Amino acid sequence: MVNLTINGKNYEVAEGKTVLDVARENDIYIPTLCNHKDLSPYGACRLCLVESKNNGRSAIVTSCNTQVSEGMVIETETSDVTQTRKVMADFILSRCPEVPAVQRIAAYLGVEKPSFASVDPKQDCILCGLCVRACDEVAENHVIGFKGRAPDRVVTTAFNTHEAICDTCNQCVPYCPTGAITHLGGTEIGKTEKAKDRVWKRVRIVVQYAALVLFLVLMGLTLTTGIGSGPGTPINLFSRLNPLQALTAMVGAREFIGNYWPALITVAVTLVFGRVWCAWFCPLGAVLELFGFKGRRIKAQWLRKVKYVVLFTILVMAAFGSLAFMYFEPITIIIRGITTGAKPLMEYFQMVDKKDFIWPGFSWWMIGVPFVLVLLLNLVEKRFWCRYLCPLGALIGLGSKFSWIKRRVDQMSCVKCGECAKICPMGAISPENDYKSDPAECIMCMDCAVPCPKLAISFEKGQLGGWNYEFDPSRREAIATVATSAIAIGLLATDVGKVKAAKASVMRPPGAGEDFLAKCIRCDQCIEACPGHIIQPAITKGGWESLFTPIMDPFSGRCEYDCNLCGQVCPSHAIPPLSLEEKRKAVIGIAKVNFDTCVRCMDCKDNCPYDCFELVEVEGLRGVFPRVKDNSGCVGCGVCVDVCPKQDTLAIDVYPKDQVPEEIFAYTLYEDED
Repeated sequence: MVNLTINGKNYEVAEGKTVLDVARENDIYIPTLCNHKDLSPYGACRLCLVESKNNGRSAIVTSCNTQVSEGMVIETETSDVTQTRKVMADFILSRCPEVPAVQRIAAYLGVEKPSFASVDPKQDCILCGLCVRACDEVAENHVIGFKGRAPDRVVTTAFNTHEAICDTCNQCVPYCPTGAITHLGGTEIGKTEKAKDRVWKRVRIVVQYAALVLFLVLMGLTLTTGIGSGPGTPINLFSRLNPLQALTAMVGAREFIGNYWPALITVAVTLVFGRVWCAWFCPLGAVLELFGFKGRRIKAQWLRKVKYVVLFTILVMAAFGSLAFMYFEPITIIIRGITTGAKPLMEYFQMVDKKDFIWPGFSWWMIGVPFVLVLLLNLVEKRFWCRYLCPLGALIGLGSKFSWIKRRVDQMSCVKCGECAKICPMGAISPENDYKSDPAECIMCMDCAVPCPKLAISFEKGQLGGWNYEFDPSRREAIATVATSAIAIGLLATDVGKVKAAKASVMRPPGAGEDFLAKCIRCDQCIEACPGHIIQPAITKGGWESLFTPIMDPFSGRCEYDCNLCGQVCPSHAIPPLSLEEKRKAVIGIAKVNFDTCVRCMDCKDNCPYDCFELVEVEGLRGVFPRVKDNSGCVGCGVCVDVCPKQDTLAIDVYPKDQVPEEIFAYTLYEDED
């Protein structure tokens, strides 16, 4: 054993150790860039200098290759030591001014700017020799070494050519303190691994935009009069894959909805691969990837908790039988947003000849507002919606905490260069936490692995579970959100009479029952599919709970006799998938003629697919008028309203079946003398 003193404190250590070894074992920090415990000391960086006093002699020595001896006295922070380290740090910073690892250690030693101009500001190799020693001592391949002298000195292979062994070895990469090893010209070290990372990134991009194209194709099928939209065509596939829609619809309806079985696939994929939905399959996420600035991170990162508040609010409201806040759900947002442009154009050609036609599709501009806001927020910060507001992302993120595959950072290899954080589209990589990421925030896009110079980032299986991250919702926050949501629901429902009246004043699509609002997820796919355009989004009608839900508006179109598409596309079965025969008998409302304004053109009678009209003579009015027969079988399809030339004066209207106004005119059945 050897006795020595470091900074006035005595230590007894084994023979053969270096001063740097002893300092590390006793938590005494000595800066260095060229030393590693697995490799022999080299003393290249000269940053580990200390003052050694032994046998009455004092000298500045490198601690990494100075062995301890009996009676040695070491000082690590004298003025001479500090000044000499500062000079050496200045030299290294002048050579590699843009390398974060060099910048950090230089700043620690008091050097903020280099004193000398750099020949190559992009240079990142400090000639520490760690890679050379790793190749010789660890891999035992002996293929890389130093070439040249003074300013021409470089690390390379023989004749600066690629060695095949380097394709599979990569054992030198973790030892490089700056990440320069994968940038060395000619050697192509790490090329194979980097190529794999790039391939995976390209695969992800292809899958992501293939999913977007599929989504748009399915939307096109939905919009174009239901072409191919029979029960066998999955035009509502993305809604059915959505676990948030599935969960809220079932909770709100208090029943199992088998149509949502594909959501189990998303859940299973999440538990294996993490939050891949957001980067690989979400159509809204694909749109948001097209623009915005990666790496931008606003200071208020606590906003990441807001998405959990939105999620818990939606779930609590669903538990109380209301899905009113489902218009915050991403699939419904992009569906409504894209059709904001397409649907009014289609309506225009149908409605342009109507006298009361002023602004086609006004309600469509309203339902597109959330989509526009999401796009604008993307200019503030890339994927702002995904980071801070998306309830589906919050739900999948919670499941991702228990995923089998997660993003890993090899801390022994990572040089804290920050390249991964700059490129992360979610800002999920935390420089303050050793560039790790919360599984609930990481969308497994694999973008970060490509620029990593140390191959330190991997996506691999590991420990299941992972809580207590910075932005995880606490128990107190969850309880507060539940309580606040419950109180809000109570306050919004206080005026029960008016709420019930508002709900009863609107007509719903064929087959919709009392539980319609508890099942409807506000996706508006039924509105898109409707070839007669009679299904419209509710904006001011039906009360606040009806916002963006489908209502039947006969002044916008008609319910086609041979169509049952709305029930076929509805993912939650809020509109049941009726057969054509069942749909034709489903009562939407009942039509009534206003004799005061009717011009007796008989278009309603001639076009009625149910033969519901009779001719009557009205007391006090001249001529013969059409009238809907009592118990005629009228279902409120709206064909009569659609063909009426006097829509501006409400010559005929359709009313909810229990709200048809009483007839104020006396009339007699007209008997044709012929």
